[in-house]
Amino acid sequence: MPRQNAASIITFLSGLIIFILAIAFPFVYFFVSYEYIKGSIETEGKISASQIMKIIASNPSAWEFEQERLQISLSSFPRKGYPEKWRTLNAKNEVIAESNTEISEPYIMRTFELIDAGTIVGRLEIYRSLMPLFKKTGVLSLLMLPIGIVTFLIIRFVPIEMIYRTEEALRESNELLNKIFLSLREAVFIIDPNTLKIINCNIVAEKMFGIEKKVMLEQYLISLLPGIHDVEKFKNNLVTNIETKGFFQINDFQMRRFDGSLFPADCNIVHLYNENNVCFAYLCVINDITERKKHEEDTLRSQKLESLGILAGGIAHDFNNLLTAIVGCVSALKLYTSAEDESYQMLEHAEKAALRAKDLTRQLLTFSKGGEPVKQIVSLKEIIRNSTGFSLRGSKSKSNIIVPDNIWHIFADEGQISQVINNLIINASQAMPEGGIITIKCENVTLQNNYDVPKLVAGDYVKILIEDQGTGIPEENLKKIFDPYFTTKPEGNGLGLATTYSIVKKHKGFIGVESEVGKGTIFTIYLPALRDIDEKLPDIEDKLIHGDARILLMDDEEVVRKIAGWMLNKLGYEVEYAENGSELIEKYRTEFINGKKFDAVIVDLTVPGGMGGEEAIKKLIEIDPDIKAIASSGYSNNPAMSDFPLFGFKAVISKPYKINELSKTISRVLNLQPTF
Repeated sequence: MPRQNAASIITFLSGLIIFILAIAFPFVYFFVSYEYIKGSIETEGKISASQIMKIIASNPSAWEFEQERLQISLSSFPRKGYPEKWRTLNAKNEVIAESNTEISEPYIMRTFELIDAGTIVGRLEIYRSLMPLFKKTGVLSLLMLPIGIVTFLIIRFVPIEMIYRTEEALRESNELLNKIFLSLREAVFIIDPNTLKIINCNIVAEKMFGIEKKVMLEQYLISLLPGIHDVEKFKNNLVTNIETKGFFQINDFQMRRFDGSLFPADCNIVHLYNENNVCFAYLCVINDITERKKHEEDTLRSQKLESLGILAGGIAHDFNNLLTAIVGCVSALKLYTSAEDESYQMLEHAEKAALRAKDLTRQLLTFSKGGEPVKQIVSLKEIIRNSTGFSLRGSKSKSNIIVPDNIWHIFADEGQISQVINNLIINASQAMPEGGIITIKCENVTLQNNYDVPKLVAGDYVKILIEDQGTGIPEENLKKIFDPYFTTKPEGNGLGLATTYSIVKKHKGFIGVESEVGKGTIFTIYLPALRDIDEKLPDIEDKLIHGDARILLMDDEEVVRKIAGWMLNKLGYEVEYAENGSELIEKYRTEFINGKKFDAVIVDLTVPGGMGGEEAIKKLIEIDPDIKAIASSGYSNNPAMSDFPLFGFKAVISKPYKINELSKTISRVLNLQPTF
């Protein structure tokens, strides 16, 4: 504001002060005093009339002759410096008693009826002079006029610069408060404390509730709370809480947008006080907790999976040891059987059944810490093509695969990612019993920050969309579909999507779902990608590779030692055995000192009650830094299976394994064939 405007305002205010002091203030004094005189006459009259009516009640027929008592009763009330005349009249309008004071105009007069047994028997009249009030008002005006002039001169010549700076500071302060008010991420309302009407709100409130500010300011706080039906009860509860606790809080409460949709929110209301410590408004802050609720649901889901994993991991570990013996025996027996023989077909069926059991243990392992993915560089295009073809075999549904040639590779457990695709494709197919199109689309994406996709760090990802045209998922089931054992299918076990969720999480990815009943479902997956790896990954031939090296095999299960040893012998290797890590170290040290070093060792990571492979490898590396060790496990509660080079291993082999898998792993470690 220009300084001349400030000077003009100061001049105006100074003149206004003269007016207030010389005219308005005396006028107000006169008005207040006049009202006071009226009130005091009313009080005096009622008291005096009451006293007179007591005299009348004591002598109804002769009260008119009680002038002395009437005189005493009326003269007992103080007059406070104002001339006053009173008189008592009977029903015939005859004066019974009166004061001797004479007053002239201006005066004020009030009449009070005298009643006995419901009948008006007379009246009391009181006259009070206003002349003293006029005189006092005039004197006050004469006194206020010079005071006003002096005040005008003082205020008028106060340095304009000081006022200007104060005004500027106030303006900047208001602008700052307004910016803070508008920039808050929460919806903020100013509420009338008496009516609960919305006085003001910020732009976040407009967006959160889907309504313009001018319409919002016509609403009441209650209109945002669909669960509140008794308005008075809510208001009383609000006031009681604020007065006793200093705030009112509603947590995890359903708020209503103006399109009728609901969303979870936290609502906090506090007083706003003026300089006199009087509440002039309520400050209401509403925080949309939709994302927080999703995070809490994800956390709860993870805790469920972790609890299940403790049980699942132990079962899977023992089961995989047994499967190692079964799969090893079957794969070995196939070597002695002609492919045209009927017994070969029976072995094929037995091997497939055992491998299906392996898939079941893989699902169980995925729930546990031991189900950490054993990662390698894999082509997502091949995984999707193979898994989709396998999952839709024999179904009425068809696939529409859209994967660009330049899709990035991923560093993942190929078996687990195949399981993810299988589970989602099977679910999509089951949602379309009459058949339909399942669209699988992949694209390369780069996330700039964690706002793009919740819970993902910035970086390169492959985005996978799997969309069906099925029946859709009801909204009440969407939050449960990743829970273990939740299923709406009579033949389902409730592990498919729970396994999928756990696998994606262990790969540091994200999975989300959108669905509309009657239109279909879309699952979206993000997996970390390797942008710079573009070469085609070679296929590995499925054939046995023999050798003549010496192998030291350590496993706590005797049946695993026997079957694995037999397969190694069949491949041409010389095998020695150890039951635990301590025996393994002792045998390796002895042979190393004697110059008969083992070419490779295969160690079981988990040995209940004894030293396992992770601890043993550290001591073996101290003996022989060039040792070639292979980690083997059916279950592991550490990352040695997925990040084996960090622990000193050259390779890993997961139980149960077939003879050709064992052959490939050892041949790679011993450089009997190229290592990919």
